[in-house]
Amino acid sequence: MDGTLMDSQPLWDAAFIRCCTDLGAVPSSGLVAELTGASIRRARELIAAAGVAASWEDPLTERVFETMAGQVREAVSAEPPLLPGAREITSALAEVGLAQAIVSASPRPIVERVADELGGVFVTLVTGDDGVGAKPDPLPYATAVERLGLTPEECVVVEDSPTGAASARGNGLHVVQIGRRKYFPADPGLVVVPDLASITPHMLLWEER
Repeated sequence: MDGTLMDSQPLWDAAFIRCCTDLGAVPSSGLVAELTGASIRRARELIAAAGVAASWEDPLTERVFETMAGQVREAVSAEPPLLPGAREITSALAEVGLAQAIVSASPRPIVERVADELGGVFVTLVTGDDGVGAKPDPLPYATAVERLGLTPEECVVVEDSPTGAASARGNGLHVVQIGRRKYFPADPGLVVVPDLASITPHMLLWEER
């Protein structure tokens, strides 16, 4: 979802910097960069690494993360920063009867808000609150496939991050990767497109794979 359907990473980065700074910590640019695609646990580790607490297990890191998530949720609720093509491709796939799912490390309220904004076309949502691990662990996508009642061979994933692509490929799922550089050059199960607006139903449903 984040980076694929909407450009929410700047919201997370700003909330991370703001919340850590409010507590007297100074997150480095490297820590901010590591927040991209991070699981909830990894985000708490980064909060601790910024100097907020000695360990991610400190309850303070949970409170800081919840504050961050609340700020992002408020911003997304006001106006989800959908990427060009998000409405078009999800509505087109719904029209041809494709079962769609979101698999995201973001908290469920944020995922639900984006799903609602896109018209309720998703059959299931796998979120960071579901306790099914975090990408690149294969379990998040395995959970989505199971909930859809499909097999990996019947599914295709659209991803923008290497951790997400690795999670999907760990289940044998074909991946359409958004970006300019192929994350796994030798992997024939992964094809690259420049952006979400380049994806068509034909590419996902009928392209020879």
